[in-house]
Amino acid sequence: MNWTPAVATFVVVTAVAGTAAAQCGPVCPPPPPPPCCEPPPPPPPPPPPPPCCDQPPPPPCCGGGGDFNVNVNVNANANAGADASARSRTGLNARAGGSVWVSGGGSAYVTVDQPYPTTINGLTVEGARVRQVIRVPYEARRRWEKRVVIRAFCIDDRAVPHPASQVRPDRDVHGDYEGELYRCLAGTWLQYTWAEYQGDVDFERGETINCRKGEALWHGRGGRVECRSQKAERECNERSLLRRYGAGVKILTMVREEIYTEYREEVVEQAGVAVSGASMTLDGGVGGRVF
Repeated sequence: MNWTPAVATFVVVTAVAGTAAAQCGPVCPPPPPPPCCEPPPPPPPPPPPPPCCDQPPPPPCCGGGGDFNVNVNVNANANAGADASARSRTGLNARAGGSVWVSGGGSAYVTVDQPYPTTINGLTVEGARVRQVIRVPYEARRRWEKRVVIRAFCIDDRAVPHPASQVRPDRDVHGDYEGELYRCLAGTWLQYTWAEYQGDVDFERGETINCRKGEALWHGRGGRVECRSQKAERECNERSLLRRYGAGVKILTMVREEIYTEYREEVVEQAGVAVSGASMTLDGGVGGRVF
């Protein structure tokens, strides 16, 4: 059998194959697929369900984030626990005497355990003390000195006035004079009127004073003017004085001391109203659900 042609053919084929392999490199990559034929990306995984079944309605807009308010009430006389965990892209779950779930849109759902009402009996409630300002009356004295003009009359039992008799003819009375100014007949009483003297004799705004029967108008040292029992004189003395000096006025400086009622202010405290046997119920404040 002759193997020479077969060996020659194998050598030629091997040489041709080696030349082709040198031109393509070690591995020839496949051509890229056309752009229209790329497969779509896989869908994102669904979000995990919320911790409770009462999920709030979705937010009004699609934007993420935003401000949100959470109002959590803590029960009175109770231990409050706090447990918070953050989950990516889902929301916030917190607990402080209740449960809170906040969605990504910014809304909140709060539940708080309702407290049990507590009643306290046998209370004594007393109002605050009240301070009050009151006016307290008291007697006071005052002394004044005025330049006055005086006239006098004698009034009989029929209320008819008669001129009083002057004991001295002088109109001006000095401060050191001590004695009677006017007298009246027996059976009558003396009535005199004084007014401030400012250069004119005017009794329009004067003050009238009545003495008792048998009294004369008396002037003392220091300007005192008052009614005193008249000195005993001979009969017809008053008529003689009236004929001698006539009726007239007296101008003098009168000093008077008066007792009057004055008021002062005092602050007093009064106890407030007290109520015994009252009761009070504590319900723990505001609770329930808040959106």
